[in-house]
Amino acid sequence: MKQPQDFVTLDFFPQQTLEAQISVEERIKVALATVAGLFEQDIDVVTATSFGKDSSICLALVLHAAVEARRNGLAPRVWVLSADTLVESPEVARHAKLEMHKVRSFAKRHGLNVRTQFVTPNILSSFQVKVLSGRALPSFAGTNTSCSVDWKVTPMANFRSRLFRQLNKEGRPEPVTVLGTRFSESVVRDSKMRERGESAAVPVRNKNGELILSLIADWQTDDVWEALALYGSGQYESYSTFEETFRIYAHSGGTSCAIVSESLYEGKAKRSSGGCGARLGCWSCQRVAADKSLTNMVEYDPRYRYAAGLVRLNNYLRARQYDWTTRHFVGRTVMANYLVVQPDTYHPTFIRELMRMMLTLDYEEELLAKEEGREVMFRILPVSTMVAVDAMQSLNGTAAPFAIWADYRDIRERGIRYPVPVVEAVPPQPLPDAKFLYVGESFDSTLENKSWSGLRNSYFEALTSESPCAPELVELKNGHVGWKLPTAKFFSVNDESALMIEEFEAVRLAETFDRGFLPGGVTSAYFWYLSYGALEVSYSQQQMHDDIARRTAYKDQLKLTLEYDIKDLLARSVDYKDLPPEARKAWANRVSTESAQVELEFE
Repeated sequence: MKQPQDFVTLDFFPQQTLEAQISVEERIKVALATVAGLFEQDIDVVTATSFGKDSSICLALVLHAAVEARRNGLAPRVWVLSADTLVESPEVARHAKLEMHKVRSFAKRHGLNVRTQFVTPNILSSFQVKVLSGRALPSFAGTNTSCSVDWKVTPMANFRSRLFRQLNKEGRPEPVTVLGTRFSESVVRDSKMRERGESAAVPVRNKNGELILSLIADWQTDDVWEALALYGSGQYESYSTFEETFRIYAHSGGTSCAIVSESLYEGKAKRSSGGCGARLGCWSCQRVAADKSLTNMVEYDPRYRYAAGLVRLNNYLRARQYDWTTRHFVGRTVMANYLVVQPDTYHPTFIRELMRMMLTLDYEEELLAKEEGREVMFRILPVSTMVAVDAMQSLNGTAAPFAIWADYRDIRERGIRYPVPVVEAVPPQPLPDAKFLYVGESFDSTLENKSWSGLRNSYFEALTSESPCAPELVELKNGHVGWKLPTAKFFSVNDESALMIEEFEAVRLAETFDRGFLPGGVTSAYFWYLSYGALEVSYSQQQMHDDIARRTAYKDQLKLTLEYDIKDLLARSVDYKDLPPEARKAWANRVSTESAQVELEFE
């Protein structure tokens, strides 16, 4: 039987302070006057929107004020920015694109100077590439929150920084960014906003020195919904009817009413802590106990059945969090001639399993979309991401060269499927004590033919010797000689090259995988993509990739790449107590406080 604390009281008619009793119409009037004041000073107004309820009403207010300013003979300038994490809930991603299109149409209709931009994370920072290349785990509950920083905060901050520098060069006044944060969202939000001095009346500086305006800081949740209804009904000039906004909020709570759904959410939020603050989160999110919003939608209406596989994948990742047999045990840092042997990121075998599931979900969604006569709602691994995954898997030795193209072919042409299983969650358990493997002074100190490790490929260089296709060799800062890589500000995949690979090279690459690769050739896919012109690395990554390639070559020599045997690795490793004195000192911080080694079952 449920206990009283299990129930949520919905306070539809709260006793509000005098300030909260201000009418919505009056709140709108005040907000419009505030934005109008910025336009009168010829200030560029930047709106950061997720197209959720709060940022949507802020955007509506800014665009409404821009229309009024233009009628008064001014030339308002508005920038509409939105972050796409590349793993957004498909309904949210589609909604954002449609709403942004409405913004552009509204601006054109009213002759407004409005510029729009979706901001995405660098492809190396994306969930797909980080996890499938073996570089990182999903951000599980209780661990770091790098996902929010990598996918939203950093990309948006970088874009704003470039934009603001450009505006400064043009001699423009300092821009103001409008945010949809509100004091009443939560006690924590209230505290942080007041600490930062946020205001609905005047812009203040954030920690980065940028001017921000919390336009609806004093609004209540009911004010936001009522204002959206007023704008959506046509009472005020609006870029949208917000019907889809109401639908998504309602269905994500498993109800037909957005306000009831939001009340349920806020009631639960007050009793919980931690996790991600996003109301409608990413389909890959592991920061919360369960992906309730997407699950609710799938269960509420058959129109969302396409997302059932994403929910299963989310649950599968969560269920395997404490399954140490899914983890890579080979450390990446050498200290005192040893590297640590302990569960870290995902094991190559599990990475291949996840990759196959994602490719299967992508293809099944294409088939379902065709059957239902609608657009495709998601693609986890678009072609450019496939290229990045394959290249970085090769560089890190977590998959045989071109494995992704073989799986792509098998799924799309041979009818093979890799469904996401439903499994019981592995209960939380302590991390096994660290063991240690001797490797020498550095990863390549005992490597055979080490002059050809790193950013060198003897096979390719022999084939292209004395031809225009031969790679240019340069001396790196670490003293090694390697290929001169094509560089740019950030790591990137050339979209045109990626599409050409899918169209003209995919069959051959899959056949190359089938034939296998020569000894020492685990990194050959990385070099192939470089030679094809599909990749550019950042200036600082050239030496880093040389170091990674040397590490991979040595691990490959020790048979610790691809589908290596964890039991065999543990048998070759030593306990902390058996390390030489200098090694014990170097690795002291990695020793578990547990006295016994945790026994792992791998069969």
